[in-house]
Amino acid sequence: MMFINNLNKREKTLAIVAVSVVSISIVYALLIVPLFAKWIDLNNQIRSKVNMLESGFKMLANQKQLNEEYAKVSKYAKHMKSDEQAVADTLAYIETLSRNDACLIVNIKPVGTTKADHYKEILIDISAEANMSQFSKFLYDIENPRDTLISVKRFALSPKSGQADILKGTFLISKILLD
Repeated sequence: MMFINNLNKREKTLAIVAVSVVSISIVYALLIVPLFAKWIDLNNQIRSKVNMLESGFKMLANQKQLNEEYAKVSKYAKHMKSDEQAVADTLAYIETLSRNDACLIVNIKPVGTTKADHYKEILIDISAEANMSQFSKFLYDIENPRDTLISVKRFALSPKSGQADILKGTFLISKILLD
């Protein structure tokens, strides 16, 4: 205190301003910056939790619809007793479609069954002959309705030698079985 009394008015003012600036800087560096950083961190955590809650509410709102869709699809997949029975039923279904669409199946054979977490997939290889409209009808009938869980994974068409209007097609067909 004695030191300040020995200073003139201008030096006292400068000393008070210097002490004030240093004090404000210390308060800013040690108190305001950490509190502001903590506030930003908490704000980001709140935003993250709000986004999680919003997505959870959206899924919860769709849960009834998802359960209804699953019930529709699972009734087609759960009635299968064994892989062999499922393959036989799928082959019969495909043969029936080919007869209805006038598509001549030359060769049909199951490729195999693969098991994933909650489903099995049956793969069937088909060679067939037909014209373009019959093939398109056959492919459409396999893919629709979707509740049969049968889809065409791969197909290739080529003209049959000697007959320009007849095509040879090879298809890889997939049938999903839910556990």
